[in-house]
Amino acid sequence: MNNSKNFNLFLMDGEVTGRIKCTLSNWTGLAFKIPRSYLDKCKDRLDLKYSGVYFLFGKNEDDEDEVYIGQAGMRKNGEGVLCRVGEHLKDEAYFNECVMLTTQNNSFGPTEISYLENKFTNLAIYADRYNVRNGNDPNPGNFTEEKESELEDFVEYSKMVLGVLGYKIFVPIVKKDVESDNIQEDELILYLSRKNRKSGKTTEARCKRTNEGFVVLKSSMIEETGSKSIPQSIKELREKIKKNNEIINGRLTKDYLFNSPSYAAAFILGMQTNGRTDWKTEDGVTLKDLEEKEIL
Repeated sequence: MNNSKNFNLFLMDGEVTGRIKCTLSNWTGLAFKIPRSYLDKCKDRLDLKYSGVYFLFGKNEDDEDEVYIGQAGMRKNGEGVLCRVGEHLKDEAYFNECVMLTTQNNSFGPTEISYLENKFTNLAIYADRYNVRNGNDPNPGNFTEEKESELEDFVEYSKMVLGVLGYKIFVPIVKKDVESDNIQEDELILYLSRKNRKSGKTTEARCKRTNEGFVVLKSSMIEETGSKSIPQSIKELREKIKKNNEIINGRLTKDYLFNSPSYAAAFILGMQTNGRTDWKTEDGVTLKDLEEKEIL
C-alpha cells in the first residue's frame, strides 16, 4: 500500500464525456482533460492561462492512436497553455481531446516547460503506445540538479494522472528494466510452437500475460501466409505489419497486445485456433490448465 494514491476527479460539466479536472494530494500540479468541442468553454479560466505542457490526442489515417506534445509559456497578453492549444485547431492533423498540465501557483517558467516537453516526448516514444507526431526532439534546456529532481517528481505524478484520465501513453506494453531494456519476469511468459504441414517449418513464439491481455513479444516468429478465415482485425494487422516492414527474417520487430490468447495465437499462426491450449508454460502446462488451477 506504500504506492497507493488518491486522485480527485472533478466533472466540470457534470458528465463523464465533458471536461475533467484532476488533482492529487500533495501535488502542486493541475491536469485538465478537455474534449476539442469544449475548448471554447474554458476561455475564462485563469488556471488555463498559465504556462504548461499539453497533449493532443487523435487518430491518424490508419486509425492508429497518435499524440502531439507541446509547451506554452505565459504571453504578454496574459494568455498561456489554452491559447496555444487553440492555435492547433487550424492544423491539418486532427485531435479529439487534449490534456493540459500546469500548476496551481503558475510556477513553471521556460526552463521547466522545456524540460517537461522533452521528457514527456521521449517517454512516449519509449513506451511506443502512440505515434508521436513531434517532428523534432525538444530542447531540454539548462537546469540544476536540484531543479531536475523537482521536475522528475512532477513527471512521475503526471504519468499517473495521464493514466487515470485514460491515456496509457507512458506505460510500455510490457514492463522492462530501464537500464538493460530487458523484459521483467514478474508476469507469466507463455510459449507456442507449431509445425506447418506443408512447409515443414516450425513457428515458435513467446507471449506475456499481463493485466491488459496477452502481449506477443518482439523476436517471435510469425507464419507469413494466412488463412482467409481468421478474424478481419487480425488479417488487417498482419497485412499492416508486412506493409510497414515490421517483420525481419520471419520475426517480429516489436511487441503486440491482444485481448485474448486465441487472437494472439491466430496472429502468429495465420489461422483460427484455440489459444488457451496453444500457449503453454515453459514446463508444457497449457494456459487452459493453468487458469483452471488458479481459480481453484
